[in-house]
Amino acid sequence: MHKLIFCTALLFSSMAVSAEQQCDVEFDGVMQLEDQVLTLTTTQDDKIVINQSKQLWVNGTKTQLNVNQQARLDEFYNSIHSVVPMAANIASDAIELARYALHETFTQLLGENNSVVDDISAQLGELKRELDRSFYSDDGSINLNSAHFEDGEFLSGGFEQKFEQAIETIVAHSIGQIMIAIGSELIFSDGDVDDFEQRMETFAANIEQKFEHQGEALEARAEVLCASLANIDRLEEKLQNEVPQLANMDVLQVKHYAM
Repeated sequence: MHKLIFCTALLFSSMAVSAEQQCDVEFDGVMQLEDQVLTLTTTQDDKIVINQSKQLWVNGTKTQLNVNQQARLDEFYNSIHSVVPMAANIASDAIELARYALHETFTQLLGENNSVVDDISAQLGELKRELDRSFYSDDGSINLNSAHFEDGEFLSGGFEQKFEQAIETIVAHSIGQIMIAIGSELIFSDGDVDDFEQRMETFAANIEQKFEHQGEALEARAEVLCASLANIDRLEEKLQNEVPQLANMDVLQVKHYAM
């Protein structure tokens, strides 16, 4: 069953770029985007609000900005507003790709119309709905609240753990069917373990080849996402330095990534 590792790798290519270019995104404080109003709460309990008109309020007081500062603030707000659906779409597409790959795997092992495939759809379908709830309101509008992310991490390890648990549950519930299928395959192979293993290796190679392009496309999109998040971090730092009232604004942090 180590062939399933490939399917898992497909999912998390969307959450990390290459080993040479790590992208760790964390929140130190709270970032909330709801009804097109961006609210940042710092660790010093400063409340920074950027409303739909791109007006800046700090601790209830409207802050006047010069032209350059306003342009920077606009870019900061617009970047956050665009990166949320970007992240949600990448993770959602990765789940769908993993579901399809797992469907192919278990259909090959157990045949058509097996309960495992239905279980896969149910488990990963629930994970996708949970993902959607992390980024959108019921009416489809963007609704981000970093307080809901585990350990302050964007698309955190908690999401990865839930995916792995879903796969483990699927395998645990289907282990009997899998063992019967493997036993049947060995019988039809006259007990030739090497032949059976070779056929499984060939099947895994075919699956990998089939989904390699989609996996690479997801990884490329993840690279763009990480660059966008790193740019938001850079804009936040510039606003800290340029606007005295925003000196404590260091909510989003991207580590181990070079622009």
